[in-house]
Order: sequence, then structure tokens, then C-alpha cells
Amino acid sequence: MNQIQIKIPVLLAILASLLFVSAPAPAQPPNILFIVSDDQGWNDIGYHNDNLRTPNLDQLAETGVRLEHHYVQPQCTPTRVALMTGRYPSRFGPHCTTASNDQSYPIGTPTLASLLKSSGYDTGLFGKWHMGSKPEWGPNHYGFDFSYGSLAGAVGMYDHRYRLNTPYAQTWHRNHEFIEEVGHATDLVTQEAVAWIEKDRDKPFFAYVPFHSVHTPLVEELKWIAMNNHIDHPDRRLYAAALSHLDWAVGQLVEAVDRIGQRENTLIIFTSDNGGMADHYRGGNYPPPDTPLNKFASNDPLKGWKGQVYEGGMRVPAWVNWKGRLGSGLCDSPMHAVDWLPTLAPISGYEIDDGMSFDGIDVWPLITGEDDNPSERILYWVWGKGRDTERVALRKGPWKLLRDGAEGEWELYNLDSDPNELMDLAKKRPDLIQSLKFTLEEEISKDAS
Repeated sequence: MNQIQIKIPVLLAILASLLFVSAPAPAQPPNILFIVSDDQGWNDIGYHNDNLRTPNLDQLAETGVRLEHHYVQPQCTPTRVALMTGRYPSRFGPHCTTASNDQSYPIGTPTLASLLKSSGYDTGLFGKWHMGSKPEWGPNHYGFDFSYGSLAGAVGMYDHRYRLNTPYAQTWHRNHEFIEEVGHATDLVTQEAVAWIEKDRDKPFFAYVPFHSVHTPLVEELKWIAMNNHIDHPDRRLYAAALSHLDWAVGQLVEAVDRIGQRENTLIIFTSDNGGMADHYRGGNYPPPDTPLNKFASNDPLKGWKGQVYEGGMRVPAWVNWKGRLGSGLCDSPMHAVDWLPTLAPISGYEIDDGMSFDGIDVWPLITGEDDNPSERILYWVWGKGRDTERVALRKGPWKLLRDGAEGEWELYNLDSDPNELMDLAKKRPDLIQSLKFTLEEEISKDAS
């Protein structure tokens, strides 16, 4: 028995070390292809649900590192702010804690794109921006050399309009110039991104591709629906068709990288922007009130939906793939969208100044398996700050404190033993509630008013 106890840790260390494949250093910093889906729930990917057809996503996840505790914010704009700035969206003010058409943060704020551009990268955005829906707040002001898609949020898949009867209805653009095009949004974004990736260049590229899919309104061709005829419920079948279409699009991006001979020098990252949508609707060109949106998405077995601070609202499918450099594996360490800037900037060769402040950390050692014993870091969320519906959560180690609404009761969960948040321990551990509330108040004190 003693011999076994000695050998198991050694074996685990060896296996962890194999996660990062020994290979010659790339001649230049890696290209970075960062793909974001919209409203894709935890159970809305093939490797979590074998009833879905997502072969490209599954293959990239299985040959890369699956991030099984990857957190985002509960809604689109806040997640995009966290990803681009490395900071919790509430640091910029309450307007950033829900979906918003306002300018999210001042021009000149360091972003992932601006830091990579400083490192000599060619930077391009293809898809949904939604961090300022006017051209004067668009992505080209924040470090992107090229941008295409929608300045505002989700659009009609064929008319490319945001919510009708709003100042932001016309939003489809190329480099902030509004344009009219024919085609499905997923196809158009894919075509533009592929053409840009295949351009001749003498520098690495950062391609940020935040798709509009699988956000409503969903419209898909029969070929995608036919691939999912095994699904009985028509709404779920339509949603699965959109997933299959999205999966095809991801495959097209990877094939483009292959064609230019850059597959082994391209780091590919995938995440959803929040959990699947709950049973509510919005006006404009969104589904009518009687459309049961919770029949589309699935966060099972996680509790909660988009817009909530339960796990189902913000723990999402995510993975990293770097052929020839990163082996296959699974990372269970908690990480957050705010981590990507402080993780990717050093990989690009950018030296982060000591005076720069981020909420995120460099999680590359966790991804590669070099560090499999992370400290009990603190993760913090607020949605709808200042509203009656304000929702807050804090995770520290296995413990998660949350309040689902400004007038709601405090809830406490041990995510190690209860990842689906079924057993509220608030009444059993008032001491821990007080301790975590103190830590939460410390985080809140750092937010902009």
C-alpha cells in the first residue's frame, strides 16, 4: 500500500506534464483564433449531450483541453467586457452589468485587441460587438484593425437588423460603415473571417469571432434541420439545427487555418457568452410572447438560466486547442472570462506593466497542467446592478454565495459536493455567510458607481 501511495502522485505529475507537448518554440508568437457562441447552454454541445450533432466542436475539444469550470457573466455585454478588458464589467459602472447599447468603457482602455496589436498582431473582429452600438464606439476604436458584423446585439439572421423600432436597428457594418448584404448571418461572418484569415501577412493574427448564433431569432435552412430530425420537439430541433450550422462554421475557420499552413502555430479558444436562455422574450424582431424559449436551450443538469447567477447562467462549454503544442486533457480549475487578457497577452509577447490592473489572472499553467493546485481565488458577479432584480454571487474555493434579486434571500452552496446547487446551506452555516458577505462587500467597493 505504501508503494502505491508513493507512485500515484508521481504518475499524476507525469501525466500532467504530458499535457503540454514538447515541441520547438514557434518562429513567431502564435496566431489566436477566439470563437464565442451566443446563448449556448452547458448541455448544448455534443460532448455534454450525445443527442446533438457538433462534430467539429467535439473533435477540437477532445484533442484539446476542455475547461469544465469556465465561467462568464450571465449576459452578453458583460461577458464581452470581461473578455476584452480583463476586468469585471461592474468596474466600469452599472450600465455594463446587463446587455446595453451604451459605450461600455472609455476609448483608451487597454483591451485584449489593443495589447495584441501593440505586440505586432493583425487584429480582426467578425460578428457581434455589443459594447457600444454607435460607430463612434465601435471595435476599431479599441484595438481592432478590421471589423465586420453587428455593432449592436443579436440580429435577424437574414435581415441583419437589431431590435426594430430602435435607433440601433441598422447595425450591420464593415469597419463602422453600415452595409446591406444578402445571406444568413452565420454564413456571412464565416465567409468574412475566412477571407481575412487567408490574407497574405507577415505578422501573427488575432481573429475574434463572436457569432450571433445560437441567440434568437433562429432561422435555419432545411439541410440543418434535417440533420436533427431525431429530435422530436420542433423548437429544440430548430435550436439543434442552429448548433449544427455553428459547428460547421467553426470547422470552416479551422480549415482556413489549415490551408495557410498555420494550424500548429494557431491557438484556438472557444466559449459561450452565457448560459442558455430562459422562458422570456423581447420585442422587435425577436420571437412572439408565446414562444417557449426554454424549449430551445438546455443547461442541464446545472441550475438556472441566462441572466441568473446560478451555475446554469454562467458556467458554459469552453475549450482550448493548440495542435502540436497542447495535448488533450481536462481542466477542472475555476476560471473566468476576465482571465483571457492576462493569459493571452504574455503568450503574444506583451509584457504587462505593473501599473495595469486586472481582475483576471494568467491561467495558462492551469490549462497546461503545470499547476494543478490553484489557490482559493475569488470570483465575483453582479447582474443588473442597482435594479430591483440585481443579482450577485461570489465564489471562493468550493463555496458560492449568491442572492437572486435585490430582495432575495442569501443562498450558500458547496460546489464540490453540490455542483447543481440543490442544497442551500445558508441556514446551516451563518458564520460562512457573514465571512463571504464581507469578501463580497470588498469586491463591490471596487466597482464604479
